[in-house]
Amino acid sequence: MSETIVVGSETFSRRHLKVFRREELEEIFGEVAEDLARVAEATVVFSSPLSVEVEFCGNRYSLPPGITHVRGASLSVPRCTYVPEYLDEEFLEYLLFDLPRELDGARAPVVVEDMPRRFTRWAREGVLYALDILSRVARVYRVPVVVYGDEETEGLWRYARRFACIREGPERACFVDGEPCGEPHAYPY
Repeated sequence: MSETIVVGSETFSRRHLKVFRREELEEIFGEVAEDLARVAEATVVFSSPLSVEVEFCGNRYSLPPGITHVRGASLSVPRCTYVPEYLDEEFLEYLLFDLPRELDGARAPVVVEDMPRRFTRWAREGVLYALDILSRVARVYRVPVVVYGDEETEGLWRYARRFACIREGPERACFVDGEPCGEPHAYPY
């Protein structure tokens, strides 16, 4: 059984096909969608979960596979894949087509910067759809996905982890999964 499937001029791994929803397969691939759905359903993928250690407000945390939301801070995610600064349809196409191909080559944590500004129209719906795709990518490839967002995007999804650094005046308060972590710190600048 071949590990890749060729559809027109596109090549997909069996794992990559598992990222697509049946409706997406039908819309994108038309008459061969049913065959592709059967291949995806019959494919069993074995890989150990990939996690990564990050530092946040002076403490170390593990990011498991799934989506982690970060706001008001920046995490140093080692050996990660950064999603390019695409917008709208180009962003969604990258998430569905190119990101899984990159992960087929080398599984790595994924970082998506500035999620709230990735859509110039239908922003809320676009962010929800992007988070849905990223959730499927994280599940199929068993990798952590770090999404930088804001307070609104934090409330849109159920995340594996949530990191927030709230700045008020000269101090900041750090929260992990809604719980305070550490003492308030003065800005270093």
